[in-house]
Amino acid sequence: MEPKQAWLENLNTTDEEKISILELHPQVFGLMPRIDVIHKNVRWQTFYGRMDLHQAASRAELPGGGRKPWPQKGLGRARHGSNRSPLFYNGGKSHGPRAPKSYFYMLPYDLRILGLTTTLSVKLAQDDLHIVESLDIPTDDQQYIEELVQTRMWGPSVLFVDEQDVMPENI
Repeated sequence: MEPKQAWLENLNTTDEEKISILELHPQVFGLMPRIDVIHKNVRWQTFYGRMDLHQAASRAELPGGGRKPWPQKGLGRARHGSNRSPLFYNGGKSHGPRAPKSYFYMLPYDLRILGLTTTLSVKLAQDDLHIVESLDIPTDDQQYIEELVQTRMWGPSVLFVDEQDVMPENI
């Protein structure tokens, strides 16, 4: 597999400034698009923190239903002890949903890594991946970053990723 290449850019000016060409690892940036793996990753991330708080009332949680609706014998009707039974209209739900319900599941590690590398490959192929020399910006003004993104036409949303856990304060 041939290594992929990308431009190394600089954030010192709002104009696009190419510094040099980088060789990118072909196992990370040279994969064929796998829409199924990307879909699994996106679905996993949306379900990761999802909680359902829906709860159906059981017969014990409904008001009323304390007395017997009709006598046990003599009317020819079926015997019932409460009008909040699940058999009745407006009765309780017998095996309804009980809150909280979590939709959390773990996607296998290799699928998560494959999804990340596939997405990086797709972004590089679409020319939406920009590699920057350093995240040091000459000014602390928020307007500078907005002008930078708008001038370079990076799109409506931008994600800055750094190798350190602590980002520079002016970003």
